Amino acid sequence: MKDHKGNLPMEVDDMEIFEDNVVTWDGEKYLMNLGTDIEKIIPFPSAGRLILNGQEVLQEKIINKGDIFEFYPVEKNNSLIWSIEVLPDRCKAIAKVKREETGRYMLEETVPKSKEYFLESHLRWESDSDSKQRLTGDSLSIELQEKGIKCGIKQNVWTEFLTVTKEKEIILAEAKMPVQPIPAEIIDYVGEPIKQEENHSQAIDFFASKLKTCQKDEILARIIPGKEGIPGMNILGEIIETEPLKNIEFKLQKNVYLSEDGLEVKAACAGTPLRINDLTYLVENAYIVRRDVSLETGSIDFPGDVLVGGNVNDGLRVHAEGNIKVRGSVTSAKLKAEAGVQVDGNIVASKIIIGERHVNRSRFSKVLQEVNEDLIICISQVEQLQSVSKDSKVGPLLKVILEKKFPNLASKSEELEKMLNPADPEFIDQQLEVGVRTLKHFLVGLGPLQLEDLRHIKNALKVINHFLETKGNMLPANVVCETNYIQNSEIICAGDFICRKGTYNSTIKAGGSIKIYGICRGGEINCTGDVYIWELGGPSISSTVIRAAKNSRINVEYCHGNIKVYMGKELIVLDEYVQKLEIYRENGIVQVEKIKWDGHNKR
Repeated sequence: MKDHKGNLPMEVDDMEIFEDNVVTWDGEKYLMNLGTDIEKIIPFPSAGRLILNGQEVLQEKIINKGDIFEFYPVEKNNSLIWSIEVLPDRCKAIAKVKREETGRYMLEETVPKSKEYFLESHLRWESDSDSKQRLTGDSLSIELQEKGIKCGIKQNVWTEFLTVTKEKEIILAEAKMPVQPIPAEIIDYVGEPIKQEENHSQAIDFFASKLKTCQKDEILARIIPGKEGIPGMNILGEIIETEPLKNIEFKLQKNVYLSEDGLEVKAACAGTPLRINDLTYLVENAYIVRRDVSLETGSIDFPGDVLVGGNVNDGLRVHAEGNIKVRGSVTSAKLKAEAGVQVDGNIVASKIIIGERHVNRSRFSKVLQEVNEDLIICISQVEQLQSVSKDSKVGPLLKVILEKKFPNLASKSEELEKMLNPADPEFIDQQLEVGVRTLKHFLVGLGPLQLEDLRHIKNALKVINHFLETKGNMLPANVVCETNYIQNSEIICAGDFICRKGTYNSTIKAGGSIKIYGICRGGEINCTGDVYIWELGGPSISSTVIRAAKNSRINVEYCHGNIKVYMGKELIVLDEYVQKLEIYRENGIVQVEKIKWDGHNKR
């Protein structure tokens, strides 16, 4: 250490000691009588306070004769010091803790012979490792209160302070962070959103989207509700708000609806479910293939309408619960639709069924009508014979008449019973079912012999008559099969059949009317409604057969020979060329109107 003139002080061992100089310790302070040879003293404030006549000496001091100095050395009794920092977000407080050595400065009691007394040169630090001082956390608690820290204070933090050996950062307090809301979640059962232009009805590529199908009331998507968050609190006791819970709602387009709780979107009809975006759903009740139905696309089975932009190729089938519309042709394929079929091209070597459920109903009604008509006549004849021979029993009389005059009644009653399965409760009620089974029981085999009277048969006929009057002539609305040309095919339609050019060697069965605006050659036509044909039959070919209901009306513009027409059970054979052919029934009698034709010229 240099003196105030820049010279280094002398080492103690090299200095001459003044015997009259005295430095003593009284348990609190040092008393310093430095004699007359030392002229000035230089204090060392960081080590303690130097006092003369009650005034602290902070700078070098000239020593006068008789001056007695007091020196109060620094004692470090508190071994821990710290500083507390609150982070800007007020969510954490950190203490930087440092442990200082416990002890005090000691002053040498010998005074060297020198004119200047450098107090620093005669001091030494003495540690007090055996200090019994007991520190408490009161001062820390007070400082925390002063800084406003009152929440999230760590437990046993003072214990952690006492474990510090050198320096350490200690977390004093942490905020109770908010629990963020759990967002709502969508469970989707349709698939990824499709790419769509503004006019989605024209822009959706149904085939490329690999669409699935759905049934009415099927769940397309479900929302799992979110959960509200829980607010937190910072270390100063201020509330920390959570993010708001974002509710999500489905956006509905056509043919979908929400469940009562609004958490599920469901199909309002069978069809193709589409997910336009994350929240928007619709159901198309049409399946659209903008190409041929081929081995590449596979067969189609769809609960709504099917629209085919090309052809339906060999070996493929298209089944639809609604309508089928084919822009091209159908070749060696099978179409089945409940509501209708339209083929813009040709139908070749194929089978087309329209309204199968209604076809079965129509067939049932037709057979039931035939049984009803024959059985009424049969019963009338039995009653006539019984009136002539009163001793004759009903059973044997009925059996004889059935075998001789109505041999088909037994087989038709069996056919009716078979048509009861599968059950069609919307069409066939329980009373009619009992009536049909009653007829079968008493008309087949030895059944007639079980009858003592005709009461059971007549009761069954009453039920059948009521059915035929109320439901027997029911036809499905707007069920139509329409095409351009047919060859070597089978058409079964519950409603009307329309052909624009011609039919060749095909079987056509219609529950409604038949209109052929071209040529009908070969094959068979069977319908319950009216018939219109531009040209019927042809030269040098097999016969063409028309089977119509007894009250149907048949109109043919030009007719070749070799034609058979059944009006109910009556057969009309046409073996000559005629035009303006009209066949109808008037007052129960079949009327045939016609004009001769040369077979060539057509107006």
